[in-house]
Amino acid sequence: MNSRAVLGRKRKGRIVRPAGGADQFRLFCYVFFNFIQRLDRVRRQTFFDDMELAIITDAIALSAIEPRMRDGEFRQQYRSVNKVVGVEPQRGVNALSVAQATGIPRETARRKIKKLIEYGAVVEVKRGEYVLKPGFLQQKPVQEALDQIMVDTVRLMNDSLDQGLFAWAPE
Repeated sequence: MNSRAVLGRKRKGRIVRPAGGADQFRLFCYVFFNFIQRLDRVRRQTFFDDMELAIITDAIALSAIEPRMRDGEFRQQYRSVNKVVGVEPQRGVNALSVAQATGIPRETARRKIKKLIEYGAVVEVKRGEYVLKPGFLQQKPVQEALDQIMVDTVRLMNDSLDQGLFAWAPE
């Protein structure tokens, strides 16, 4: 794939770290960790004040579709969060894999996965293998959280550009 092509579009530039960026490390930490706190607040609200539920859901969701996201046709077909990914295209993930990916103890991951099933975020596709429940991302509270995360991400990028932490370099 052409390094300038991004999902089938030509990129007209890229974000770069300007010379002297190391001198701005404290400012970068301030901007970045403000973003992380905003992100964590949204995730905590979405997952009943339980960050481990959010982390485990992320791990299951990412593992379930990660191999398919390398396929440009799949990415194009499911680029909108409004398009539901069914159970079949997802790869099941077990509690041990979740524990290894997140650093959360296996037994805790297993217990939290059971809660996620009760909450309707995850489904068990076969014994001990889980995927994100089709339609979970399309629920109104999740959509609102994802929208806020996008707003916060744009804010992070703009704050970083405004503070000179990164610069836009035309190609």
